[in-house]
Amino acid sequence: MSKLIYLMLYALQYIYYADGQKTQIMTPVETCTLSTATLRCPLNSVVVVTSAVYGVAQIVGSCTYWPGDCIVDGMNDIICNTDSLQCTVYATKKKLSQCNNQNSNYIHIEYNCVPVQMDDASKEYNICNNNTKITSDSGIIKSPGYPSQFQATTSECYRTIHVPNNKTLNLWLSDLYISSAENCLRNYVYVTNSIQNYRHCGYKRYAYPYLCSSTIRIQYYASTTASFYRGMRIYYEIVDRTPNDFCPNSNETITPVVSSTTTVPSDVTTTVPSYALLGVSSPIRNFQLCRGESHKVACPSDYVITILKSIYGVTQSDQCENYDAREHCVVATDPSLHCTESCTYLYTGNRILPSCGNKPAAYQYVEYQCIPRKAPVVTPNTPCPIDGSKIPITIDRRGRFRSYQYPNLRAMNCTYRLSTKPGDIMHIYSLDVNLNDWSNDCGANKISVVEDGDTRGTEFCKEDTFSLLYSTCSNEIDLYYIVTNDNLILSNGVELYIESQTRPLDWSCGKSETTSSTQPSTLTTLFITPTAVPLTNETTMMARDEHQHNICYAKSLIYTCPMGYTFMILDAFYGVKSQSSNKCEFVPGDCVQGTLSTFTQCQKDAATCYIFYSTQRRLARCSDRYADYLHITGQCIPSTSAGTTATIQTYNVCDNNTNIGAFNGIITSPSFPLYKQINGICKRSILGIQDRVLKIWINEILVSTDGQRRINGEDFFVEDSNEPDLVLHKMYENEIMESSPSIRDICINDYLMIDTPHVTYVYCGTRKLAMIPICASRVNIQYKASSPSNIDYKGFKLYFEWVEKPLEIICDEKPGLSAITPPDMPIPIWAQHFELSPVLSHHICLGNSQTFRCPRGTDYVLTVIQSKYGVTGTGMCEIPSITHCQQESSLGLTCTHSCFIEYDLPKPLIQCGLQNADYLSIDYQCIPTRLSDNENPIDICASTTTDTIAMNSGIMISPQYPNLNVKRTCSKRIETLPNKLWNIFIVDLFLEGSNDGGDCNAASLTINDGDDRIVLCGLHQPELILVSCSHIVDLKFVSNRRTLGYRGFKVFFQTIDVPAGWTCTPNGFTTITPTPRPPTTTGVLPPSLLIGAYGGTTNGTRRHCIFPFIYKDSIQTGCLTSDSPSSPLSRGTKTPWCSLTSNFDIDHQWGFCELGVTDSTTYDVCRGKSQILRCPIGYVLDIITADYAAKSEENTDTESCSYSQNDCFQSDSTILRTVCAGKTTCTTYHTSKILTQCQNRASAYFHVIYRCIPNEIQEINVYNLCNNDTQPTNDTERGFLISPNFPNTPNNFDCTFKLQTMKPRQDIYVYMITMDLNSQPSFGQSCVKDRLVISATNNMMELCGKSYTNLVLNTCQSSVTFQLIRALDAKGRGVKLYFEFRDRPLDQICPVLYTTTKPVSTTSLSPGTTIQTQRPSYFPHPSPVNIKILCYPDISSLFGTDNFQCPKDYVLVIHRAFYGTGDRCTYTSIGC
Repeated sequence: MSKLIYLMLYALQYIYYADGQKTQIMTPVETCTLSTATLRCPLNSVVVVTSAVYGVAQIVGSCTYWPGDCIVDGMNDIICNTDSLQCTVYATKKKLSQCNNQNSNYIHIEYNCVPVQMDDASKEYNICNNNTKITSDSGIIKSPGYPSQFQATTSECYRTIHVPNNKTLNLWLSDLYISSAENCLRNYVYVTNSIQNYRHCGYKRYAYPYLCSSTIRIQYYASTTASFYRGMRIYYEIVDRTPNDFCPNSNETITPVVSSTTTVPSDVTTTVPSYALLGVSSPIRNFQLCRGESHKVACPSDYVITILKSIYGVTQSDQCENYDAREHCVVATDPSLHCTESCTYLYTGNRILPSCGNKPAAYQYVEYQCIPRKAPVVTPNTPCPIDGSKIPITIDRRGRFRSYQYPNLRAMNCTYRLSTKPGDIMHIYSLDVNLNDWSNDCGANKISVVEDGDTRGTEFCKEDTFSLLYSTCSNEIDLYYIVTNDNLILSNGVELYIESQTRPLDWSCGKSETTSSTQPSTLTTLFITPTAVPLTNETTMMARDEHQHNICYAKSLIYTCPMGYTFMILDAFYGVKSQSSNKCEFVPGDCVQGTLSTFTQCQKDAATCYIFYSTQRRLARCSDRYADYLHITGQCIPSTSAGTTATIQTYNVCDNNTNIGAFNGIITSPSFPLYKQINGICKRSILGIQDRVLKIWINEILVSTDGQRRINGEDFFVEDSNEPDLVLHKMYENEIMESSPSIRDICINDYLMIDTPHVTYVYCGTRKLAMIPICASRVNIQYKASSPSNIDYKGFKLYFEWVEKPLEIICDEKPGLSAITPPDMPIPIWAQHFELSPVLSHHICLGNSQTFRCPRGTDYVLTVIQSKYGVTGTGMCEIPSITHCQQESSLGLTCTHSCFIEYDLPKPLIQCGLQNADYLSIDYQCIPTRLSDNENPIDICASTTTDTIAMNSGIMISPQYPNLNVKRTCSKRIETLPNKLWNIFIVDLFLEGSNDGGDCNAASLTINDGDDRIVLCGLHQPELILVSCSHIVDLKFVSNRRTLGYRGFKVFFQTIDVPAGWTCTPNGFTTITPTPRPPTTTGVLPPSLLIGAYGGTTNGTRRHCIFPFIYKDSIQTGCLTSDSPSSPLSRGTKTPWCSLTSNFDIDHQWGFCELGVTDSTTYDVCRGKSQILRCPIGYVLDIITADYAAKSEENTDTESCSYSQNDCFQSDSTILRTVCAGKTTCTTYHTSKILTQCQNRASAYFHVIYRCIPNEIQEINVYNLCNNDTQPTNDTERGFLISPNFPNTPNNFDCTFKLQTMKPRQDIYVYMITMDLNSQPSFGQSCVKDRLVISATNNMMELCGKSYTNLVLNTCQSSVTFQLIRALDAKGRGVKLYFEFRDRPLDQICPVLYTTTKPVSTTSLSPGTTIQTQRPSYFPHPSPVNIKILCYPDISSLFGTDNFQCPKDYVLVIHRAFYGTGDRCTYTSIGC
C-alpha cells in the first residue's frame, strides 16, 4: 500500500507540467556555495538553463537573491548537456571580479523544460529537407542522422519558419554537438531574423531570446566528422504576440548569413581611440536598452569585445529606469550574441524573469570592454623546466599568455609565476580557452590560478566567448597549466590577455561585504505593487514626482517618461566624493558645483532623455578636483494627451479672446511644432486659483535669437541654458527697468515673455526648463514671432499647473524695489577700491522674497555661486548652519547687477527625507566691471612689448568691446609668482554660438592653464570659469568673420595663494624652469595646515611633513602606509609616514605622521579684508577664539592690524562657529563693526584662532559607543567615538562606554565633531529625551540638541564614561566624537578630588565607637593649589550643595577668583 501511495505522489508531482507538448518555465533554483542544486524535468523533456548567476549577498547568511546583491553570470559553469530528466549543479565558491573580488555566497539558476520528441511524427523536421513546409505551431528540427548516426553536410542546410503577424516564435537549441574548429567557420548553427544573428558551434544548449520578424531562418553546416558528434536538435513554438511587443521591422526579408571573419562595419567611426594607440584594454563601457531599442557595439581593429555584464531588470513602475541593482529585480544572463569586433544588441521587451514574479524586464543593461588580440607575447615557447621550478612572467602593463606550441595541444604540467609591480593587480581575459574539445568537464586538461596562501585555485578549461576570467588580489599569482590528454583533435590550448592596474581601494579579495543580518522589510512585497499609477488608469494628467539619478564618469543615463509626457531636467550638478570609498552617488558632505545653467542635453520636447558623462569636469569650487559623478534631478511633465482617457487641454497663445481659468494645461504657439510667422504680439492670461501658486515648465522653445544677428542669410542661436535671456524687474506700477542693460539687444523681434507681478522673464533661442513658482493672481503670457519661417524654428510649448501653497503664505503682488543701489547704502571697502567681493550670503524664509544686489550700479556684476534649500529641524526659519540638512538646487537665475528671488512653494528635499525646506540660501559674489583709478582694461589684440601680462588682477576685453565687428586672431598670457594661481571670471561673453557639432568655429575665447583647455562661445552669464592649475594662463581670441549684434567678451582675473594639498600639475606647457628637484616651498604655511612628524630622521626635534613630495618618482599628497622606512619609533606596522622635504628620493628625510589635533593658527584680519581658514584633507575646523578688536583711545590709528593685549575685545565666536566649525575650509571677512563693549569704538581687526580636528582619517580607529567589547589597546593614542550606525543612528536604546587611559600619567582630551540629537530644551531645563551624558570622576555634563566642532573636556583623571540615551521617537543623526590620550607634563599635578559621603547615623553605632576619617596624603601640610571652574549658570549652592570642600581639620583659603568671557567654559591665558 505504501508503495502505491509513493507511486501516486511521484506521478502527481508532475501533473502541473501537463500542457500538451509545450516548454515549461520552471521555478528558479537557488543554493548556497559548496552545496548542490538539482534541476528536474518531466518525462520526454530536458533541462535548458536560461540564466545562472553567482551572487554576493548583502544579507548575512542569505542564499537567496535580493535586490542590492552583486550578481555575475555563471553560465559557463553549468554542465547540463545530456538528455536526462534532471541535472545536478555544484555551487563552487567563486571570486567575482565584477563584485570587487568578493566570494560568491550562492548560485541562482533559471531553466526551462523543453520537449525532446513529438507525439506526432509529422511535427519533426529534417533541417536539410526543404521539400516540406513547416506548418505546425510547435515542433522539432533535427540534423541528418541525429543523434546516433551523425552525418556531415556537403553544403549549408536551412529551414524557414513563417510566423503570422499576430504571432511570434520561441526557440530552444535543446542539443548541439558539432565541431568548434576555426571559430565556427565551417561548423555552425545560425538563427537569423530581420534584426540579429545568433551563431553557435561545439557543445551547447541554449534558449534563444525573443525573436522578431515574421520569418525566421535556421542555417546548419557541419563539415567536420567525428564518431562522437550528435548534430543538432531545435524545438520551436509559435505563440501569441504579447501586448508589449517592441519588435521593429518585423516584415523585412531575411538575408542569409555568410560565415566569414568579422570586420569593423563601415558605419563605425574609424578614429583610433587613445587606448588602442596605447595597446591596452578600453575602459569599461556600458549601454542600456529600453523596450524596442537597439545598440551597435564596435571595437577598433585587432580588438575583440568582452561582455562583462548582460543584465535584465524589472522596475516597480514597469518603466525603463536607469539600471540600479539595489532598487530593481535583476537577472544576469549569458551573452546572447557571440561578438568579435562588432555586433548589434536589440531588446524587444519580452524577456520574462521568473525570479521577479514572471514579469517582463523593463530594460537590458550591458557592460563591456574592448581588449587587444595582438598584445606582446610574454610566455616563452618552451617546455616545462625539468626541475619543476616556476616560470617567471612579468606583466609590464599588458601581455599575452600563450601555451606551449599554441594552437597545438601538448601534454604539459607547468607552473607560471605571474607578477607585476607592487600595489597593482592583474586582470586575466580569455582570448581562446579550449582544452577538452569544448567540454566543461575540467578533469584531464585545465588551467588554474592560485593566490598566495590559498590551497585551491579557480579552474578553467572552456570559454565560449571572450571574457574576463579572473582578477587577482595582489601583484603576484601562480598559474598552473595542466594537459594530461593531448589527443583531442579540436583543442587548441590557451591564449590569454593579461593587464595590470593599480589596486582599487575597495578591492575585497574574497571577503564578503554584507551589511545586514536580516532581510530588509521593504523587500517583502518585491515588485508586486508598483509605486506609480499605471497610465491606463489615469484620467487627469499632471506633473509627476521628481526623481534622482547619479551618472558616474564614463557612464550614461537613459530615462523614458510615460506616453504623453516629456522629460524635464530640474537640477544638475557635478560632485566630488568626500571619501574615495563612497559609492558613485551624492552623499552629504560631497563638494558639488551646479551645472544646470550650462546643461545642453535633452532640450527637445521628447519623452526619452539620454545623458552621457563622457568628459570629466574639473570643478573650480572644489579645489579644481575632477568630478566623480553627475547628479540629475528629473521630472515627467505632460506634453500631449495620452489616449482617450488621459487627456490634457491645449490652448493657443494667439487665441486672445478668453483668459485661461483652468487648473492646468498646455499653451503653445500656433501650429507647434511647425513654426508660423505672426503679425503683432499674441497674449493670453492665466487666472489665479485661491490658495495656490503657479508652476510653469517650458517644454520647448525654438525661435530666432534676433533678426539683427542675421548675417549672410544665416541665423545663430545662443547657447542652450535654463536661464532667461532678459529679466525685467518692476520698480513701480506700470514701470519696469532692465536689470541686464548689457544684453538688451536680444529678444526684440522674437520672444516668449512671462509677466509676473514682480519680474518679467524673456526667452528666445533654444530653451527647455522649469521656472520657480510664481505667487500671483494673474500671469500674462506674451509671444512674438516676426522672423520669416525657418526649417529649424518650432515656436514654443509650455505646461502650467496651479499647486497648493501653505495658508500662512500671502502673495505680495506689489512691484519690488529698484535694483539701483540706494543712496544711503554704505559702500563696502572692497567696492570702494573696485576689488572682488568676498562670498556674500542671503537667506529667504518660506513665504518671503528678497532683492539682493551689488553696490555701485553697473560697476559690478553678480554671479550666483550656490543656492541651497535648508531644513532646520525645528520647523522655524533660522540663519543657515552646517547643522541643518541642506540640498543644493539650481534656480535658473539670470542676475546681472541684482536678483529678485521669492520662496513661495514649500520645497520637499529628497536628501533630507522629503522634509519641506524652511529657507532658501543664496551665496554670491560681485565681480568688478571696471578697474580703480579709471584704469583701462587690457585689449587682448592690442600691441604690447610682451604678450605676457604679470599682475595681481586685471580685466581683459575683446577688441572694440562691447561692439564686436572685427576679424582677428590674437592672444595674451597672464603670469604671476610660482606660489600663486589664477581665478578667472566671466564678466560678459557674447559671441556667435557653436555649430550643430558643438564646435565654436565662428568665434571663440580659449582659456588654457596647461591642464584644462576651455573653449567658450555663445552667451555666458557672469561666473567663475576657472581656478588655474598653474601660475600661467593663456587666453586666445578668434573671430573668423565680421558680425553684427555681438559684444565680444570681458573677463576679470585675480591671483590667489596655492591651496593646501594642491595636486594639479600642468602638462600642456612648462611653467617652471626644469631643475634637478622640485623647488622648496616658498612662504610659511599656517600651523593648522601642517602635519607633525616624529621619529625617522627628525632627531627628536619638532618637524612637519612637506606636501607634496616625490617618492619613487611619483608625487605624493598625503601620508603613506606602505613601504615604511625602518625605525624603532614606529607605533604600528602600518604607521603612516611622510617626507620632511619635497623629494624623498634625493634627501631620504622622513618621519611618522602625527595624525592628531593640529597646532593652532592665529590670524588678525584687517578691516575690509578676508581670510581663508584651512585644514588638511580629512580635518575640520575648531574655532577657539573669534574677537573683534578696537584700539585704545590713545591709539588713533584705526587701520592698524597689530594685536596687543591692551586692545579691547568683543567676542563674535558664536557666529563664526555657526558658519565655519566642522568645515574643512571657510572664509571669514572683517566687516566694519561698532563695538558696544569698547565704548562704541570701531573695530580695527578681527582676531581669529583656530585648530583642526581629525574627522575622516582612515588610519584612526573608530569605536562604537554601544560596544564595550572593542576598547583601545595599549598602543592607542587617539580614536573616534560614534553612535551606532552613525549617521543613521537607531532609536530606543540606552548604552554606556567607558574610555580608559592606557598608560600612567595620561590625560584624556575629548572633542565634539558633530552632535545631532533632539532639540535642546529651554533655559534651565534638563535634556528630557535624547542626550549624551559624559562623566569624569565627580564631574558630569549632559548634552543634547545640535553642536558644532569644539573641545568638550580634558580631564586629569584616568577614565571618562559616556552614556548615550535615545528615545523611541528620537530624531537626528547621532553623535561623533574624537579623543586623544596625551602624556601629562612632569611638572603638572592633578587636583585631588574628594567624594562627599553622608554622615553615618549615630543610632547604628555601638557605645564607645569613634569614626576614623581618612587623612589626605599631604597631611599635615597644606594641599596643592586647586582650580575649579563654575560654568554659567551654576545654581547648586541654592540647593544646599557645597561648591568647594576640604577634608576634616582643613579650612578653605581663596587665592584668586575672577569672571571670564570666552568661547567655552574653560580658562585660557588669552581669555578676557
